[in-house]
Parts: sequence; C-alpha cells; structure tokens
Amino acid sequence: MHPLNWARFGLLAALWGCSFAFIKVSLDAFAPLQLAFGRLLVGALVVAVILAVTKGGIPDRAAWGHIVVASVFGNVVPFTLFAVGEQHTTSTVAGVIQGATPLVTLGLAALAISTEKPTARKVTGLVVGFLGLVVVVGPWRAEGFGSVGGQLACVGAAVSYAVSFVYVRRFIAPYKIPALAVTAGQLTSAMVITGLVTTFGIGWDLPGELTVKPLLSLIVLGGASTGIAFVLMNRLIADAGPTTASGVNYLVPVFSVVVGAVALQEAVTWNVPVGGAVVIASLALAEGRVLRRTQAPPAPAATPARTAVAQKTG
Repeated sequence: MHPLNWARFGLLAALWGCSFAFIKVSLDAFAPLQLAFGRLLVGALVVAVILAVTKGGIPDRAAWGHIVVASVFGNVVPFTLFAVGEQHTTSTVAGVIQGATPLVTLGLAALAISTEKPTARKVTGLVVGFLGLVVVVGPWRAEGFGSVGGQLACVGAAVSYAVSFVYVRRFIAPYKIPALAVTAGQLTSAMVITGLVTTFGIGWDLPGELTVKPLLSLIVLGGASTGIAFVLMNRLIADAGPTTASGVNYLVPVFSVVVGAVALQEAVTWNVPVGGAVVIASLALAEGRVLRRTQAPPAPAATPARTAVAQKTG
C-alpha cells in the first residue's frame, strides 16, 4: 500500500476510535436518531466546504442509486445502532466490536467480488474471529440482556459497515468517481433519510439537557469522525480494496479502549481485551499475515531454466 494511504489508514483509525467516546457524551442530550442526524448534518457541511474549496464535482447521475444504498448501510444504520448500543454498553466495548468489521467484510467480499474468493485460511479466521466476538460480548455475565442487547446492536452496526465496504467497491468504485464526491453524496443522502425518519418517528424533543459538552462532542463527531473520516475511507476503498480498507478496524479498538478508559473512566473487564486480541489474531490469520511472516523466502534460481520454472509457478 502507498505510504500516503498508510497515513490515511492511521488517521482514520484514530478518528473512528475516538468517535465512540464522542457518541457516549452526546447521548447525554440526544436520542440515537437525533444524534445520527446531527453528526450527518455536520459531516455533510464539512465535506461540502472541502468540495467547494477543491472545486470538486458531484457524482454521476447513474451512480446516485448506488450511493443512496451505500448511505443506508454505511451511515444511517450503523450510526443509529452504535448510538442505541452505547445507551446500554460502554464506548470501549462498542469500539472493540467494530474491530470485527473486517471479518464480515472478508466473507461478503468473497461472495460479491470475483477477485476475493474464500480459502480455508480465511474461513478458519472467520470462525476464530466469531468466537473472539462472543468473548467480547460476554453473554454469560450477570448484567442481563440489557447490556448484551446493546452489544448486539453494535454487532449489527459492524455488519452494516461491512456491507457498505463491499457495496462501495462492487457498485460505486467502477464509476471512478472521486472519493470526496462519493462522500458528499453519501452523507447528504443519509442526512435526508435520517432526518425524515426522525421527523416522522421520534420527533425532535431532546431527551436530555443540551449543554456545551454534548453539543461540542456532536460537532467534533460530525466534522472529524464523520466528514473527514468518510473521505479517507472511500479513498482507501477505491485505492486498496474493501478488505484492506476495513482492516483499519484493527486499530480502532486500541483507540477506543484507551480513550474510554482515560477520558471516560470506563472499567475494562477481562473479556474485552482477551476477545479483542482473539479477533485481531483471527484477522491476521485470515489475511495470511502470520503465514507470510513465518514462511522463508524462496531460494534464488541457479540456472535460467530454474528461473523460468519459478516464474511459471510463482
């Protein structure tokens, strides 16, 4: 991967990892759907400003249907479900659960993209990763279904993100639309959809007191962890593919655990880091990183004939 994409990769992990703490604080004033709309509104405005400054264009008319679908799976559903989930669980657990997104992406990409077929290694990694996710959720604990239900909402959000990764690569990337234009269309579509659902669903009466702290959290969540983050994400999907791009979730749990523990003083039970480590190990196995590191490099060919054979079989 190009060094510039590695920089995008790291920045995206930091922005998304911190987003769970911002969600937690914003929920002091906003309901989940209101929170989702607010972050989409701010994110769309930030991207619109960037688009105007860079004199970028809007997506092709033919791609708008796909962009709307991507906005549902990549923004409306996960933003709402993570907010719902964090009403019943910690930001730390929510961030670790998002770390399972690449597992689902691997499976979906194998089904939807011809160049990413399943292998025994990938299937094994998916199974191990699922077990790690079960450890993170910890259904045997005594908090009751309220906590587990919130964590399952976060699992649903992670699955929705995975669907969007694959959908963007499969149906939007072939249009060769700049990532900034895709992000602008995606966030705008999601904002309109979420606004309509909120208006005709729960309404706009805030469940909590609107103070400076949740308002600032919402603004940062929308501007940085939504607007800028999704520009980075769509660029990574276009340049490196959905599986590699979704691998940013390797690092998201690290940021979410650190920020949750330091900024929000959230307790971290043993099953969260243990399950998270299992998920990360399963991802490394599924992508072949462990095998590539342990395999010895091939011996150099001694003759032209051997070189030709090596080229045919390599």
